Amino acid sequence: MASSAKLNVGIIGSGKIGTDLLIKIMRSRFLKCGLFVGRDYSSQGLQKAKSLGVQISDQSIDAFSHSGQKFDVVFDATSAAFHKKHAEIFRIAGIKAIDLTPAKVGRFCVPSIDSDVVATEDNINMVTCGGQASVPIINTLSKVYPEISHIEVHSHLAEDSVGPGTLANIDEYYSSTSSAIANYSGVNSVEVHLQVEHSSWKPDMLTVVRAHTTDANLEKLYGPLHARLQQVRAHVPGYHIIGTPRYLNGAIEILISIRGQGDWVPSHAGNLDIINCAAIAIAEKYAQHKGIQESPATGPQRVASVDKTRLDVFHSSKQPVAESA
Repeated sequence: MASSAKLNVGIIGSGKIGTDLLIKIMRSRFLKCGLFVGRDYSSQGLQKAKSLGVQISDQSIDAFSHSGQKFDVVFDATSAAFHKKHAEIFRIAGIKAIDLTPAKVGRFCVPSIDSDVVATEDNINMVTCGGQASVPIINTLSKVYPEISHIEVHSHLAEDSVGPGTLANIDEYYSSTSSAIANYSGVNSVEVHLQVEHSSWKPDMLTVVRAHTTDANLEKLYGPLHARLQQVRAHVPGYHIIGTPRYLNGAIEILISIRGQGDWVPSHAGNLDIINCAAIAIAEKYAQHKGIQESPATGPQRVASVDKTRLDVFHSSKQPVAESA
């Protein structure tokens, strides 16, 4: 029997990602945040949550056992090192964990490909921002071009969209992103690069995918790529392909731009937006699996405007690519 109640979720990690995630959850018609947890009571994130009427705690992981609530899901927006400790605690408590760190404890999940795994897995890993940006395209490429021999992914980010958690987990970022690309493509030769723009220029997240293959027929790619693009935009409205895919120097090259919704982090921080959107899509899938029906959203309703004419077509952009450091 379907239930009209929302799925009760918690968030651990009151930094940029956790706070942005909270605001997005408050718009959800399937989820409610029962507890927002950090370590510093005076942090901007905890104070923002308090102002929104959300129960908060600065007691970190212990807050969940002390709250007296039953949690269906907890989002972990801390760090890979912390999640490796948290994962076992959540498992013992019977709480499903959605991990936004590159800890690789649980099963990788990309919403447009395998969202159904949330019904059976205790721990879901959202890969990385670069993984969520590139894997949907790479998975499509691997189906159209089964003879791909090598994949390169270059992500370019504005400096203020890279938090201390990403910098602390940079080795795990490269490892998780590479592993996920290999997992979803079947291609074991993978290169991943992350470049930060150290200037006043604030570019949207830009990810360049290059798939090496001797097959230069692009016409057969367009249909599957359009379909995948629409699937991703269902939960990441600012996800775009720049221009037209091209065959260059033995590889198919596709440029992906992500514009965020500007809830707590800047709109150009599409890297933070995409992993939060992916995590919420997975949690909402679990809520539906549990029989929960849509309820009216009660939180802030600000949503970035989306150019509807772009939903089914590739488009060009004059946005410059960040220069190499």
